[in-house]
Amino acid sequence: MYLMYVDESGNTGTDYNNKEQPIFALVGVVIKDKKWHEVNEYFEEEKIKICPEFKDYEIHSSELFNAPKSSIFKKYSWEHNLKILEKIIDLIISLPIEVYSTYIYKPDFKKYILQTLGPDIKVDPYLYAFALNYNDFNSDLQQKNSLGIIFSDELKNITTSVELLYPKLVTKNRNIIEKSLYIDSKKNNFIQIADVLALYANKYFCITNELAKYNSIKEEHCIKMYEKITNLCGSSRKREIDKNKRDYIENLFRN
Repeated sequence: MYLMYVDESGNTGTDYNNKEQPIFALVGVVIKDKKWHEVNEYFEEEKIKICPEFKDYEIHSSELFNAPKSSIFKKYSWEHNLKILEKIIDLIISLPIEVYSTYIYKPDFKKYILQTLGPDIKVDPYLYAFALNYNDFNSDLQQKNSLGIIFSDELKNITTSVELLYPKLVTKNRNIIEKSLYIDSKKNNFIQIADVLALYANKYFCITNELAKYNSIKEEHCIKMYEKITNLCGSSRKREIDKNKRDYIENLFRN
């Protein structure tokens, strides 16, 4: 069995015009059940070596990338925090995991929904990306002749919508069992790994599409981290709206 842990970056719901968050990224990290304990224990030990604070605080990448005044990581310089994140990325890419990644440019997504579903329907980009990752995960499970379960960091504004989407997803995807199970990211290393990867997918596409501006050091850092991520073992999918699957997605949300 394979376990997928999902987290996102840039979630603004159906606020498609949010200039602060123009990109939505959803990442699924997959680990084989038999390797779960080994990888979880190794990651737990190594992350504390990188930063002792991780013994008591979760890895929340946006907090490290731009630490607010209330953050425990504010005591360090932003350059130091970037080095912590780089070490975490190096640790992540050493793990036997697979990664599914979908990113959406919200203004284009708004136009797409308007053209295909009409002005009266709004679709949260999270649901669209989740459906794509769900379908791809199931396809890979079929090839492996295995089953899978999805775990997500609970989002109050999306949980009900995902529950309503499930009956449609399940009709053609029979290798994923259970509905998405929600867990506290503070207590789960794999959700935290997905959080880090989602941040860099988001930052990379914002920078390369000139949608966000950071100082030269941060920009170089984000691009470098994303390039490291692309070398992860297993399947890595980085997509905007996938034209080949539009009919499938449209049918999910029409009714």
